[in-house]
Amino acid sequence: MHYDKNDLILLYNNDNEKDRKTLAYAHTITRQINKQEVNSVRVSDTLFGLMLDQLAMDAKSIVNKADPFYQQNIKGHDLSAEDWHAVIRKRPSLLRAPMAMYRGKTVLCNTPTDILKLAT
Repeated sequence: MHYDKNDLILLYNNDNEKDRKTLAYAHTITRQINKQEVNSVRVSDTLFGLMLDQLAMDAKSIVNKADPFYQQNIKGHDLSAEDWHAVIRKRPSLLRAPMAMYRGKTVLCNTPTDILKLAT
C-alpha cells in the first residue's frame, strides 16, 4: 500500500454501525480517504504497526475483550504483536474501534466524532 500523508487512512469494519458513522464523519475532514475495510482488504503489517506506534498502544489494547470469540478462545493467552494482527485480520469483529491516520496524527475512534480530532 502506498501511504500519502495527505490521505486520511481509515482502518474500519463496515459490518459495525459505529465504524460506518466514523467513515461518514471522515468525509467532513477530506475527500481523500484511503478506506482500509478489514473484511475486504489485507491491512499491511507496516501500516498497522505505524498506527499502533503513533497511538502508543499495543495490538491487544485495541481488541474488543467483550467479544465472545475473545472470551472463549483468546483470553489468558500471551500473543505477539504479529499474532494479534493476524487474529484481527481473521476476526475483524475483534477490532474495538476504527483507527484513523491523517497528516501525521492517529486516533482510535471510540466514538464516531473522535475522528474529528484529526482536523485540528
